[in-house]
Amino acid sequence: MGNSVSSVNVKVFSDKKTQKVMFIEANQDFVEVVCSFMTLPLGTIVRHFYNNNRKNNNLGCLTSIYQSVVNLNVAHFTDDKCRYVLVNPVNASYDLCKNLVFNLNDTGISATIGKATDHVEPVFLKKKGSFIITDDLTFTPLLFDTYIQLLKTLGVKDMKDLVEQTVPYNFERLYQLLMDLVFVRGWASSFTTSITSDLSQPTTAKFVIQKSKNKVLCAQVDNLFVELLFSFLTIPLGAVVRLTNSGFVSDCSSAIYTLINSISKLADENYLKSEDIKKRLLEPMVESNYLNVTDYLPQIYKEDTVKGSFLKEKASFVVSDDLQIKVSPSIKTFTEFTSDIPVDDIEVIPVSIGVQEGPLILKLSVHSKSVLTDFFNSSQNNVMNKLKVEPNNIQG
Repeated sequence: MGNSVSSVNVKVFSDKKTQKVMFIEANQDFVEVVCSFMTLPLGTIVRHFYNNNRKNNNLGCLTSIYQSVVNLNVAHFTDDKCRYVLVNPVNASYDLCKNLVFNLNDTGISATIGKATDHVEPVFLKKKGSFIITDDLTFTPLLFDTYIQLLKTLGVKDMKDLVEQTVPYNFERLYQLLMDLVFVRGWASSFTTSITSDLSQPTTAKFVIQKSKNKVLCAQVDNLFVELLFSFLTIPLGAVVRLTNSGFVSDCSSAIYTLINSISKLADENYLKSEDIKKRLLEPMVESNYLNVTDYLPQIYKEDTVKGSFLKEKASFVVSDDLQIKVSPSIKTFTEFTSDIPVDDIEVIPVSIGVQEGPLILKLSVHSKSVLTDFFNSSQNNVMNKLKVEPNNIQG
């Protein structure tokens, strides 16, 4: 295999006076790895930190879902493989990503070993080359005219004012870049989703509410709700953006939005190898070997994907506000969530979950620590806003 690589270097250019990073110069290896962020299943990202015993507060409640899958007895799954493919998610573009210098789908020391840089051919791009990357994750091919324009835009008067430093990016540092640029800065605060129709049969969850605080203590749910949560682990990052795109578009400073724009621009300017590459990066789907387990997240499965389920039989589950899942609710379980709260302050409210609600719960699970509470309050606000404009509610 020749000389293996444990890192890929980038050149960081900083302002000599302010020490502020102005931009980065990187080759196609680094850019392609950043592009591959879009193909990563959410569960793969969680798995990396979970397997390395690292708690990451920026992963919302995805870690709770992952932990619940690990803890749930394998007897509850349709077969022995179901739990395995949830805690070890498969990337639909693995056939391409395995050829990158860093395949972020792997974990452990083997993932830091790649082919010699001199022998690696571009995977997504047509040819090798250098790119300029700005702080918001905009990247463009390095051409003299675009470089001069960038310097003018950044207010650089003299190129001697720039200090160059070579910085190595290894597997761990690339994962941290993913977290910092996509999960920390990349999620807009809007809870709006882009789904406008509901052709699926909704399910009902019973939310246990502490009225005085308007807080969801827990929810009693059925298989359909749990299948929805489990499916989150299989969804590639790019599909999450697609399902909740209006929330991202409303925040043009979002790093994930800028990354999508950069990839789109590469496609428009004919830098990507094919239309298939463009679709894999900008419209990634759940890997085709997974069954279609939920109707509440449209556009994540291919049309011919067979219907199925992760769970073996219908059951009742209890889900906490941060999406920890427990099977077979009992008085003891209920008491765990409601202890020290007066009975008069507790109310059980049925909540419909369908294709309108699925993308919202997905989005909240990525960046919120109180998913059910935030979902409930957001849903209640939407209902109240609709009531305000109904003619029958206008006082004469």
